[in-house]
Amino acid sequence: MSSIKAWGKGTKRKAAYTANSESEQAPKLSKPGPVPLMELDLDKLEFSTKVEAGGRGDKFVKLTYNGGRRLEIAVKTLPKWCRAPFVAGPPKTEDGNELGTAWGWVVELTMEEYDKWAAFEAHVIKNLQPMRNELLPTEAKKCGKAGMDENYFRMKYNSRLMQGDKDKGYAPGLKMFIETDTEKQMPKIQKMHLIEGDKEGEFQCTRPKKGTVNDLKRGAAVSSLILSLVRGVYGGGAGFGCKFSATSIDLLTNLQETGGPKVDYTGVTFVDLPTPEDGEDEPELIAVGEGEGEGEDPASPAPSGDSEGERVNTADDPALYPPP
Repeated sequence: MSSIKAWGKGTKRKAAYTANSESEQAPKLSKPGPVPLMELDLDKLEFSTKVEAGGRGDKFVKLTYNGGRRLEIAVKTLPKWCRAPFVAGPPKTEDGNELGTAWGWVVELTMEEYDKWAAFEAHVIKNLQPMRNELLPTEAKKCGKAGMDENYFRMKYNSRLMQGDKDKGYAPGLKMFIETDTEKQMPKIQKMHLIEGDKEGEFQCTRPKKGTVNDLKRGAAVSSLILSLVRGVYGGGAGFGCKFSATSIDLLTNLQETGGPKVDYTGVTFVDLPTPEDGEDEPELIAVGEGEGEGEDPASPAPSGDSEGERVNTADDPALYPPP
């Protein structure tokens, strides 16, 4: 993910950015990587049969994947990308007041990805049903000796999904946790450009630059997004669910949306000459006939993402940030 790659019929590596020769001569076996969302096998999800006590009065059930691996899901892989409709930060009320200090973020999903994540959540609920009274003892006590019924337990699940709105042009979304404590595992954030390659259908990336959580802006184009499950399925006063923390994010900065209006450049041609700094001599320009050609956007043509649309960030449920 950190090296320059081209995608198309085959994968090639540019000589200027190859890994060191020693590692190429003696490759090491690596542990299995994150599973792509659309390839997530629900039958390989492994639930503990024991409800354990957390450090803050909460409960949790360990959840691993395919042989005890930590559950890590790749939502997007290059060259595919998605849009972030909100800036990252603490959730806010409609009046703009922050609800706590924990950061969250949202990325848009296709309907196929939305349905896949919904199937994952339904699978979690089904497997936790036998332990529902132990996972949510306070709620079970409210229900009397019989405890919670299955429907009530299902309603207590804190989904990470946001429904889309076709009429308003909103795509479905997925919420995640963004760690900002420098003493804990913060997400690895890289900034790069995705550009067209030499062949049709081929894309390349520029050399990645290090980014920070402050680069997680509204309108960002997001790829190589890896979400890692924190501990397992939690249970507490706000219900139960799965807390996923973003551990790796690639930002395609040349595809980021801006909030300003688009300028009409009809009748203007942009030439491949630098704009001089203040005080510098004007570069020698080649005259362009008035009215010749059609206007061009100064930005390079960008591959389209999976979804478009913006929305205003409104209040989020406090359950987005369950106990760690």
